[in-house]
Amino acid sequence: MSRVVGSSLTQGSIAAPVLKLSATFALGSFLNMIGFVVDRKLVGLAGTHALAALGSAHAALMIIVTFALGLSIGALSGVARHMGAGEPGQAARFAINGVYVGLAFGLAMLGLSFIAPAPVLAFMGADPDVSGPAADYLAVTMAGMVFHAPLLMLAFSLQGAGLARLALLLSAIPALLNAALDWPFIFTFGLGVAGAAWAGVVAHVVGLVLALVLLFRSPLKPEPGGLRFDAARVKRIVQIGVPGSLEHMVRTVAGFALVALITRFGAEVVSGYTSGQVILMLLVTPGVAIGQATATLVGQNLGARAPRRAWDTVKIATGLYVGLVAVAGLLVYLGADHLIGSFDPHPEVMAQGALMLRTGVLCFPFLAVAMVVSRAFAGAGRTVPMMVVAAIAHLGVQIPTVVLLSRALGPIGAYIGMSVAFTVHGALSGAMFLRRFGAWRRNEIAPTT
Repeated sequence: MSRVVGSSLTQGSIAAPVLKLSATFALGSFLNMIGFVVDRKLVGLAGTHALAALGSAHAALMIIVTFALGLSIGALSGVARHMGAGEPGQAARFAINGVYVGLAFGLAMLGLSFIAPAPVLAFMGADPDVSGPAADYLAVTMAGMVFHAPLLMLAFSLQGAGLARLALLLSAIPALLNAALDWPFIFTFGLGVAGAAWAGVVAHVVGLVLALVLLFRSPLKPEPGGLRFDAARVKRIVQIGVPGSLEHMVRTVAGFALVALITRFGAEVVSGYTSGQVILMLLVTPGVAIGQATATLVGQNLGARAPRRAWDTVKIATGLYVGLVAVAGLLVYLGADHLIGSFDPHPEVMAQGALMLRTGVLCFPFLAVAMVVSRAFAGAGRTVPMMVVAAIAHLGVQIPTVVLLSRALGPIGAYIGMSVAFTVHGALSGAMFLRRFGAWRRNEIAPTT
């Protein structure tokens, strides 16, 4: 069965598996967004300050989650390579050791959840009415990473194996459960913003149990002795995953800094930014899916010694996402006020959120290139170059530009700085890909892989 999965991704049409995996992963990503959107809709009912608290906490939390996501790329890359080479047993060992890496990370976050939230929110300079609920949300969610991080490892492993339907099921059930639990935890139990966090934790517990069941019923089922801790595979996961995590983290740190800067402009601005982020994340979600499909296909085709197919995969996937965001971005630009008003109808919130959206969508074609190319590097097991590119764009360009322009122009200056950074990120990513993997066009394995 595993050889059939691998061969279906490394032979025949190139566009078909790109579209199939991207569509399936995108559906799963949109389902994951259900909890995200419902959180904001329901917390928004509790008022502007409650929504601002959720936005502040989420900005800090994303640093943690993106680090876990980056680590998971190490498992995906190893699984994809071995599945492409027709070695499901070795792929399963990567998946299991990925769980061990995720569990270690989750335990570290559990420990930090007792001491980190309050200082982090104080550093952000949040309003007192915002910082208390935000710290509660952050503490609960950090503790829940002990379940969430291993779940991410298993989800990425199933994606790396090309098992799109199982990965979709793993996205759908926890996401729908999270959405269903939001109302009782937020309102019935009277937990407010923290209730949204507890709903997510319960959903991740159920998701982790489901992921283990799916793993043992899939081609990645461990062979006898396959549950052993393997230091070599853990090292490889970390070698690939940590630079990938740092790539994600520098973008998230830059986003964190942006939120910290706009916090001084008041709760209405933060609430508008928080609402606008929901819309931008809906635009990013297909890119995450297309990027994950690209990583899977690049890894499997390199494992099958078919680098030209890997090249064509990246070309098709990039064109697909650039075209998608160009159309979607135009629609968002035109309807920005109504989109923000659906979350918070306060006039100032709507004005600030629409300003953020109309500025943010301008860089999305470049962001599309960066997202797909970054995952191509990850599928090839080479995450350091994209870490360097992200650091240049978001630490070297975004943070100082946002600081300077926000002081001169207010919130729109921060949004312009963000857009400039993603434009630089996309341009550098494309140039780096051509430089490192140009040999794939000649059906040659690039020396760096």
